Amino acid sequence: MSDSIDSNPPPDPSPDPPEVEVSQASERDSALAAVLRHQTDRAQVEAHALKARVGRQGFGLRHVALIIATAVSLWIWSWPPDVLRITSPGPPPVEEEESTLRLVMYFQAQKIEQYRVDTGSVPLVLDEAGPVFQGMEYHRLTNRDYRIVGRTRRVSLSYSSVDPIDVFVGTGASVLNLGGV
Repeated sequence: MSDSIDSNPPPDPSPDPPEVEVSQASERDSALAAVLRHQTDRAQVEAHALKARVGRQGFGLRHVALIIATAVSLWIWSWPPDVLRITSPGPPPVEEEESTLRLVMYFQAQKIEQYRVDTGSVPLVLDEAGPVFQGMEYHRLTNRDYRIVGRTRRVSLSYSSVDPIDVFVGTGASVLNLGGV
């Protein structure tokens, strides 16, 4: 263990034994015993110093701040204040939902019309004209005519290919410029 952790190392209980050349077995044994005794004393001093450092650290400001932060986090997670609550928006107005459905049905009708231009007749099933928008139902009436029924939870609309698309789309037609330029 090193003493660099503590700024004031504890005093050494005994100085290093002097280096002596020994020639006899009894002198070697006593020198070895002195070295072992010195190392044991030094280990005890270092263990005592470590115990004192750990005892000084104790329950400090870091621990108090951690406990407070944990308590606040648990409180906000369990019972969030009104300021932090996110309320989900309600459903859009029925008029907006209907306008959106009309535009989606317009795009679906454009896919069917493109298929009719490419092949000469309307598709047997809607999948043949490309990906189907959610809530669309398709009925083939003749080789050139069809009906699309669009549904949402609150709105149901029907469009027939014999009717003008700009009249069906309504106010969205001016955005798409369906009335002509």
